[in-house]
Amino acid sequence: MKSEDSKHKRSTPKKSRFRLLHQYYSYTGFYKFLGTSLKKALPPILIFIGILMGIHYFVIDINELLVKMTETYSAIVILTVFFISESILGIIPPLSNENWLKVFSAYKASPEFIIVNKSMNLDEFKYIFWWEWFHRFFARFIGIVFILPLIFFVVKKAIPKRLFLTLIIIFAFGLFQALVGWWMVKSGLNDNPYVSQYRLTFHLINALIIFAILFWTALNSSNNKIIKFYSSNFSEKIFFFGIILLFITIISGGFMAGTNAGQSFNTFPLMNGSIIPDGYIIDDYGLRNIFENTIAINFNHRWIGSFTFIYILSFTIYLLLSSKITITIKSISLFAVLFFSSLQFFLGILTLLSNVKISFASLHQSNSVLLLASLLFAY
Repeated sequence: MKSEDSKHKRSTPKKSRFRLLHQYYSYTGFYKFLGTSLKKALPPILIFIGILMGIHYFVIDINELLVKMTETYSAIVILTVFFISESILGIIPPLSNENWLKVFSAYKASPEFIIVNKSMNLDEFKYIFWWEWFHRFFARFIGIVFILPLIFFVVKKAIPKRLFLTLIIIFAFGLFQALVGWWMVKSGLNDNPYVSQYRLTFHLINALIIFAILFWTALNSSNNKIIKFYSSNFSEKIFFFGIILLFITIISGGFMAGTNAGQSFNTFPLMNGSIIPDGYIIDDYGLRNIFENTIAINFNHRWIGSFTFIYILSFTIYLLLSSKITITIKSISLFAVLFFSSLQFFLGILTLLSNVKISFASLHQSNSVLLLASLLFAY
């Protein structure tokens, strides 16, 4: 009888993490809390948005009012205006042809239209508008998905103090990211139609820091233990240095994108027939060559990226060969690092050779995040 019971226990299928998470949410009442909160919150939110739209379209142009306030009042008022405009008003896209024409007319006054896109028509404007709108809308959606469960579990007192502190840090980084994004866009609304490469790279790195903290927190939670990020173990030190190198490579990639440096030399490995091209150093720039000289930026990114790839490839192969290659989570994670690092290097070369074709550039940027995730997971 005992053997039959043990056999029955062994044959019981193990529940997936998704099902366990769903079960946990059901038992704790999170779904009920979410449904009740939405039912209570939705009507006043919709009424408020309706009133806001009515005022905007029939009484006063709120966007113009906000611009005037930012030009007139103190920094505190400007920050308040920023959070109102970015969190509430930014959700509402133009809803009629008249409003589209009004928004397009405002865009025509920008340096980007005057210098870069002066032949753009309304349909072409809608294309870039929807991309920008989706980016901002999705960022707000992520904020809602983060904050609602956080409030619920704080109310339920179900979050340990250490995890709560981590989540508050992530939330602070999220708010800061929104502010940096606004600050970045502002830099392209003056005489120069292009956003500052410094601010663009800052925005990118801040996003990666948020992703890294979230991913590491998720790994801690899935393992049900606190994993030290920095270890004295030799192999983990090697990994840690690889992660630092990847961050440096991504930073140089931010300057590559921010200055359109990738369109200056579309050959690899040589640049205009040379390893080190003419114009790598402009005397007047000094240290700014690293950040503003497109020739130096292109050279630095391709060779920092190449060194990072060779380093990651070498230590990953070393770790695989120094242990028995069996189908374990460790070996799979190392093979994932090999795959994503090789793909990243290949996509980088394709992006260069194609004169920064948008599909290759987007894949190259997206894969850098997957490579970072694979490194963190294997680490």
